[in-house]
Amino acid sequence: MSSKVKGILQKINFIQTDMDLHRDILFSIPSDQKEEMEKVMVAMAEMKAQIEDLRQKIKEIDEDEYNRIIAIEAATQKFRTLSEGRKFAQVNTLNETGECFITLTEGTRIDCLVAAQEDNGNWIVLTLDGETREYPGGVVQ
Repeated sequence: MSSKVKGILQKINFIQTDMDLHRDILFSIPSDQKEEMEKVMVAMAEMKAQIEDLRQKIKEIDEDEYNRIIAIEAATQKFRTLSEGRKFAQVNTLNETGECFITLTEGTRIDCLVAAQEDNGNWIVLTLDGETREYPGGVVQ
């Protein structure tokens, strides 16, 4: 990944963090203060537009990286959906440990962004390629 793309992703991350703060602010505004609520919503819409513009810059710089990012975002959403209501015995992430993988009993190593083992031994994995996969506990070492 080029340093330009990394810089743009960092900007996107900062804007998303700012949007999260604005969302919290929006929910804390009393319902009778419509004008204040509208100001916050306009600011959030502007941030969303900034993010979209930055995404398009990534696409212009490196379309393959853009497609990879989109795939990872879609897989992340699928991972979240699959995770709802499940209880996990352990969760490993690449960001936290610097290394994240599972090894299947037949010897294949699968590198991942997130690997979560459910209480029942089954696994949900978000791969580096942007795929969400599920594995029964018996096929993971």
